[in-house]
Amino acid sequence: MSEDIRSKPVIASQGLASDAVVDALVEEGVQFVFGMTGDTILPIIDAIYRRQDKIRYITTRVEMSAVAMADGYSRVTGGLGVATMHVGPAVANAVLGTWTAAKDNVPVMVLSANLDRYRLGRDLWHEFDVVGVFKKFTKFSEQMLEAKDARRLMRTAMQAALSGLPGAVHIDFPKDLLAQPAEVESSDLSLKGGSHMGYVTRAMRPEAAALEQAVTLLAGAKNPVIVAGRGVTWSRAHAELVRFADALSIPVVAVEMGRGNIPEDHELACGLLGHFGQTAANTMLGEADVVLGLSCQFRNVNTINWQLISTAAKIIQVEADPVDLGRQYAVQLGIQADCRSFLEDALAIVASKKLSRAAADRARAASAIAAYKKREREIYFNADLDSKPIKPQLIVKVLEKVAKKDAIFVMGAGHNTHFSNFLPIYRPDSYHCASGTGSMAWAFAAALGMKLGRPERQVIVPIGDGDFSMNAQEIETAVRENIPVTVVIYNDKSFGALRIFQKGYYGNRQLGSEYGETDFVKLAEAYGAVGFRVDDPKDLEPVVLKALALDKVAIVDVRIDPWELAHRAPEFKEFHRF
Repeated sequence: MSEDIRSKPVIASQGLASDAVVDALVEEGVQFVFGMTGDTILPIIDAIYRRQDKIRYITTRVEMSAVAMADGYSRVTGGLGVATMHVGPAVANAVLGTWTAAKDNVPVMVLSANLDRYRLGRDLWHEFDVVGVFKKFTKFSEQMLEAKDARRLMRTAMQAALSGLPGAVHIDFPKDLLAQPAEVESSDLSLKGGSHMGYVTRAMRPEAAALEQAVTLLAGAKNPVIVAGRGVTWSRAHAELVRFADALSIPVVAVEMGRGNIPEDHELACGLLGHFGQTAANTMLGEADVVLGLSCQFRNVNTINWQLISTAAKIIQVEADPVDLGRQYAVQLGIQADCRSFLEDALAIVASKKLSRAAADRARAASAIAAYKKREREIYFNADLDSKPIKPQLIVKVLEKVAKKDAIFVMGAGHNTHFSNFLPIYRPDSYHCASGTGSMAWAFAAALGMKLGRPERQVIVPIGDGDFSMNAQEIETAVRENIPVTVVIYNDKSFGALRIFQKGYYGNRQLGSEYGETDFVKLAEAYGAVGFRVDDPKDLEPVVLKALALDKVAIVDVRIDPWELAHRAPEFKEFHRF
């Protein structure tokens, strides 16, 4: 009888580097790991298998989705999102998702596993310069060189991900090291101890002199405006923001990552700022004489290529990362601080000095905001909502009516965003998009991570058909893992923004922006979900209500008017002008 040369089963053991990695996640309170399998990552997956009572592994259908799910989970919980990857094509597919998280300052940890050390550097099948690539855009990216260093690396990466303004991090593990002991005799005492630290303070407080100047400038301004950014969201400073705005009667506009920190039915809330935002917010910022930027980074998409803020305005910029201070504008006052610390200390000064602005100033600001909003709403809904094909504004009207006030909206990228962004947002964790990158193939997967993080909340994905088609295979993941989200597709059978752009600027020479028909109802059913197609406007509300009530994965395919322009179309040319 010939010798059996098949691989022998691996006997699970304790104390290996792979165990140290997973134990670090458990100690940090990570509940889910999202990933795609492969032979190099199997030691980590096996360690998770042996800890399934403490941590849950979610298999995705493509690597981009794994990172997007970790990203979504982190956005709604504030905790660390984790994704695991095989070497080569797998971790290369994760670049887009990791970059998206990095641009939005989301604390996502990507754990990749590589080939054996002695084989690296020989142009191997699957070999990819993963650390070289990930170092370019993450806060931390390293490869483990010794198994005994597993705990220190995990500790360093988790601290980097969660400190200051959060961000994406990455560790690469050669496969042969994962199977080696993490506990060894060593005189290097830095290798001892666990990966999870005790109490860590990460909130930098502002300098007292700078803070006093900022409050004095704002209290004495005629038309001050606050720009709420991502730092308000990550520091969970929504209550402090509202109190501060109320105390000094300051209107608040928001960038995408800061949206909902002031409820948008508040009389001082102006809405979303910038190219994908609302005229009311843009107008209020343009009229400001003092601007307080709270970790908003003043990016071009929110300032319409830096055209919105008057050159006469005095800018106070608060950022956790000092590199962002004065990066886009020459500011009157730059303050390195955590947003919540800044607002807490500013409120203390307001109270101690009994500062306020005149009641007439508040009344004037509130009246202006209300008038701008009313006018914009009239323009936005100036369409025949009973006509066929369905007007995209009708989707917003229906969702505004039937969704719960604490529903989580996860916006897809593309032309539909100009419509769905008009939905009012009332909570700081209720609006999400890939704001820093505008990535497609993100929203649906991210929504699954958000539903796992907040299972008690409605999670709704307004998305274009082009975007949804890029990772619709995750319907299977949602069904398998029982993650009931509701997807509402703005279906125009095209990459609508580009098709409209070609019509307006390229003599209607249509090429590359249209494609064929997809039956999303059959696709949903093939994966075990529920699908609906809506062609008649009178059917939209009852269908959406039914989808939301199912507590199942539901796909609502709405056939929209492909040539309906967003209400701010006349302003869009400014975004492309320098």
